Amino acid sequence: MTLIDRTETYSSRYRGDIKLTGIIYTHRITDNRMSGSVCKNLDMFGRLCGEKAAGRVRLITTMWDKVKDRHLADSRVSQLETNFWKPLIDEGARHERFKNSSKSAWDIVGSLMGEGEAVLIQEELVDVERRLNETTAGKALYTQFQRLLHEQKETIKQLQEEAKAQRDPELVRQLEAEQRRLEAELQKAWEEMDKLKIPFLRRIALLFSKKPQSRKIELNLPANQ
Repeated sequence: MTLIDRTETYSSRYRGDIKLTGIIYTHRITDNRMSGSVCKNLDMFGRLCGEKAAGRVRLITTMWDKVKDRHLADSRVSQLETNFWKPLIDEGARHERFKNSSKSAWDIVGSLMGEGEAVLIQEELVDVERRLNETTAGKALYTQFQRLLHEQKETIKQLQEEAKAQRDPELVRQLEAEQRRLEAELQKAWEEMDKLKIPFLRRIALLFSKKPQSRKIELNLPANQ
């Protein structure tokens, strides 16, 4: 499901006065590092959720039945709770362990029963009537597209140089095919990024527009992710 699909679902439910009673974020405890994609997803999660809804968030570590070194797994939990997840936990989110059983699943769901809370992106889209590209999450996505475009341009440039240096016709054909594939992805990324671009006058107007009650959660993530 894309960000656009999610936001349409969130906004339509919020307009119908349906608020989320719980938000579950899962993380494999067997992962030995916070990869770039995990960091990006966590950052987007904080931007979608916002601090007001953090109390309805459960940060769930999974795959405990696959753990071979319990001490190492506990050390990873400590790192998550005191570093990567700390801003979420400070705002009311809770970490729980999924023990791969029906009881564990129901215990997690049961802890989320009660009155719901609007997430940040619902407030932005409905209460203050912002467009998707003007939301906190949309702006982050625009930045990610910019980084992706730069990386793809550099890769295409390298492929062009490698193809010129090779005398093997088959290898040249493979490099050219990869170059065409990346150029197609580059064009698609350009089109998606263009949809998220906010015109200058609109950016000025947003400075004086109504602001949502909630705010994004700044997470402790590596600067290069």
